[in-house]
Amino acid sequence: MIKRIAQLNLHVLIVYVLLAFPMFYFAYKFGVLLQGYKDAESYLKLYADLGSPDVEAPFNMRLVSASIIHLMDKIGLRYPTECAIDAYPQFDKGLFFNNIFFNFLCISLTSFSLFTIFKKLEFNVLFSFLAGVLYLLGFGTLFYLMMPGPDAFSVLIFTWIVYFYIQKSAALVPLFMLLILQREYYFLSFMVISFMDYFKYKNKYFALVFLLNILCFATYFVLRKTIFHTYHWQHQTSPEFLLKTLFNSDLQIVPLVKQSLMTMNVYLVYIFILIYKRFKGMEINKHHLFITLFLLTQITILSYAATFGTNNGRYFYLNIPLFLYFMMLEMKPFYPSILGFGAKAESTE
Repeated sequence: MIKRIAQLNLHVLIVYVLLAFPMFYFAYKFGVLLQGYKDAESYLKLYADLGSPDVEAPFNMRLVSASIIHLMDKIGLRYPTECAIDAYPQFDKGLFFNNIFFNFLCISLTSFSLFTIFKKLEFNVLFSFLAGVLYLLGFGTLFYLMMPGPDAFSVLIFTWIVYFYIQKSAALVPLFMLLILQREYYFLSFMVISFMDYFKYKNKYFALVFLLNILCFATYFVLRKTIFHTYHWQHQTSPEFLLKTLFNSDLQIVPLVKQSLMTMNVYLVYIFILIYKRFKGMEINKHHLFITLFLLTQITILSYAATFGTNNGRYFYLNIPLFLYFMMLEMKPFYPSILGFGAKAESTE
């Protein structure tokens, strides 16, 4: 039994669970729905009633994680202790707990998935473990993914999409289909990733992934304009509005930069590694750097055009599994020889 646990690396999962537990309890005990996270109000309504007409689009399309949380609540999961949410009697405390608890499980599983994936790609075991820890301690994980919302599960899905993409596997198709009713931003993100990879490597697989993301986003768009339509935020699906606000936005650049820098602390580690390597005269993967910079440019443009406010750093953080993969590739020259080197991981190069 012990040997089987060791083979499955369940002891590593237990470590991640123990590391994530304090922030889970802190979020449940002291987390509050402040002005800066108004989206959570819609999500808590959605968890109570998956067909609620009071939930605005696009919040009413976060249905995969919402269905799981709804089921958790129906089977009676509760932890009735005094906490900050008690100050908001209009919100169901049980739904709040189940959302935080589900996010805690997803964050733990994402850390474990990163460790498992990097081991499969034959990276160093210690560095694979630390990659999972770095995700767990990221600003966006601590202050966004653990709080009420659906995206801890979204990042878990994206983590495995990144792996199947690296492996050039068709197994990512059903995961992208899940994202139609979970998090549409990843289609826009992967359009950039796959297009840039195809432009550089001319591999048909990248072109197919690009077309798949166009198809999935088109499906999402049609659903949002029809079955899931509400008049709230409908300007975000209007090309005329997007073009107009792109050049006439009142979004302030300084608050945007401040919020982004805080949320992207893990990405800044990646940038620091690149700067350090260049300072030492070492080669860096410029293609990967350009991908991340185009992703940052894309979400910044969308923040202006779609009136996302200063949330571009929050959305950019959703790409963290990809950034960690790029970071692992850049860190290979620094692996201590005493720990041994893994075989070269397969990449998009």
